[in-house]
Amino acid sequence: MILKVLFILLLYTTIGFFEIIPLKKEKNKKKLILYLVLLSFSTVVSILITLGVKIPSPSIPIKQFVTFIFKG
Repeated sequence: MILKVLFILLLYTTIGFFEIIPLKKEKNKKKLILYLVLLSFSTVVSILITLGVKIPSPSIPIKQFVTFIFKG
């Protein structure tokens, strides 16, 4: 299991390395920050799934929110 987590970290680090350099050259901080936040979130979720942590589906809260907005 440790090897799987290390592989995920290596994979995300490699992808991040090749994506962050062009964003830094563009000097677009908003895109860079958004990319880093999304990359970090997906890395954490991938590691949690690999470790067997049950992640609840967001479909029920989204359905409740949409129902509240359009029926309210």
